[in-house]
Parts: sequence; C-alpha cells; structure tokens
Amino acid sequence: MSRQSLRERYQQMAWPQQLGNLASTLARISSRCSCPEYDPLVANLLREAALLIEWSAPHTPPALHPDLAAMQREVVAWRQNWPLNQARSLLALRGRQMSEALLRVVGLGDPSPHAERPSRGA
Repeated sequence: MSRQSLRERYQQMAWPQQLGNLASTLARISSRCSCPEYDPLVANLLREAALLIEWSAPHTPPALHPDLAAMQREVVAWRQNWPLNQARSLLALRGRQMSEALLRVVGLGDPSPHAERPSRGA
C-alpha cells in the first residue's frame, strides 16, 4: 500500500481510532527496540509514528496538539539517532509510556488522575 493511500485510509478514521493506532505503533516500538535484529523495523516504526502524529493532529482536539507535537519531536529524535545501544531500555520505556498515555486519552487505558493528556516527559 502506498503512503498516500495509507494516509487517506488513516484520515478517514475518527481521531480516537487514529490515536489508538498510534499507540499500537508505539507499543510495537517498545517491544522490539531491545533486540538489535529489529533495528530496521524499529527505525521504520519510528518513521511511521511521526507520520501518524502528523496525520492525526488536524483531527484531534486542540488541547492535545502541544503534547502530540512534543511526542513527534521525541520520535523524530529517536529515529535520527537509532540504533542507540545504550538507550534501548529507555526507548522501550518511553514507547510504552507514550502508548499508555494515548490509550488513556481515548478511554482504553487505566484511568488515573493524570489521564487527560499524553505524557511529554520521562
């Protein structure tokens, strides 16, 4: 599937579904980044995450935009420096944190007092 057709298909989804798909991509990053044999996949998933954030932003509530922008900057920085052997466990943690935060935003994660917005920092 071409990037354009993927984008069109993705943009037809409701924003909670878009963020759910983004959360899934971030979870896959978290689960694969510890193994060097998955480095090419992780690099592609980081690129995918950055694109999904870009494509989601116009459809999400404006209150989420600063957090999505910060998340995209972080994902892009990871991609530019990947693989980074010393930081594999940190990317696994951040991927999981960002994924869980997005799932809470769309009502699919564990509720907590800070569940309204995705986490910007570690």
